[in-house]
Amino acid sequence: MSAILVGVDGSDAATAAVRFAADAAVREGVGLKLVGVYDASTSNYAPGLIIPQEVVDAIRQDAGDAVRAAAEVAKEVAPDLPISTSIAEGDAARVLLELGKDTTAIVLGTRGLGSVKGLFLGSVSTTVAAHSHGRVVVVTGPGGDGPVVVGIDDSPVSDVAIAEAFRQASVRNTKLVAVHTWAPLDVDALHGYGVAPDEIERVSQEAVEAIAERLAGHHADFPDVVVERVVVPEEPAKAILDTAGEDAQLIVVGSRGRGGFTGLLLGSTSQKLLHQSPVPVLVVRD
Repeated sequence: MSAILVGVDGSDAATAAVRFAADAAVREGVGLKLVGVYDASTSNYAPGLIIPQEVVDAIRQDAGDAVRAAAEVAKEVAPDLPISTSIAEGDAARVLLELGKDTTAIVLGTRGLGSVKGLFLGSVSTTVAAHSHGRVVVVTGPGGDGPVVVGIDDSPVSDVAIAEAFRQASVRNTKLVAVHTWAPLDVDALHGYGVAPDEIERVSQEAVEAIAERLAGHHADFPDVVVERVVVPEEPAKAILDTAGEDAQLIVVGSRGRGGFTGLLLGSTSQKLLHQSPVPVLVVRD
C-alpha cells in the first residue's frame, strides 16, 4: 500500500508533522510510515572517539520510543489509518531520502532529527526538500482551515506546482489561491521611476490573463476547485506569505533541483518560505 513517510525524533516539531501527515494520509487514501533515524557515529570533530555500547543502545532506544509515541499520536488523529513503524541507523537526511523513494510524500518538522539526541546539526528538512525527487511537506506551522496557496511563474516547474496545488485543494475541499508576482518592486517604487498608474494596471491585467490561461488546463481536471488569482508587483515569497497568512491549509511551491549534495538546490523563494511560513509548505520538483 502507498504511504506517506514521516521522520520522527520525539520533538514537538516532529509530532506536528505526524499530525499533519496522518490527516493527509486519510484524505489521500494512503497509509502512514513512521521512521526514527539515529546515528551513533562520531563527527569529524572527534575522529577516533569510541562511543560506549550502552550509549549506542540508549540512542537506539530513544529512536524506538519516539516512533512508538508518534504512532500513538497518529492513531489519535486517524484511528483506522494503516501505520507501519521502523528505526534506521545513519545520516537522517540520506536515510529519509532513500526511504522516501518508495513513498508518496515525505513529511518533516522544522527541527530535530539531528545525529545525536538533543544536538541540532543542521536543517534535515531543508536538505530533504532540496534533494528529494518527490513531494516534501515541511510543517513550519499548524496552518488553518483556509485555502491552498500556490506560487506560480512562467517556468516549467510551475506547472508541476499548479497540478499538485489543484489536487491538494480538491482533496481538502477548499479553494485554491494562485499567486503571481510580475515585478520585485512595490507600486510606490514603480511610480518613483516614472511608471504611470495606468501602465502598472495594464501590465497587471496582462499578467492576470496569462495566469488564467496557465491555470485553465489544470482547472479542467478539477472542476470542483474554486480558484482565486492574486497578481501583485511584489517580491514572490512576501506575496505568497501575505496571501497565506496563518489561515491557509498549505502553501505549494515548485523547486528546480540539480542533484547531488552540494550547492544551492532550493530557489530563494522556496528557502524563504521554509524559514518564514506559519503554515505547512509543500515543495514539488520538476
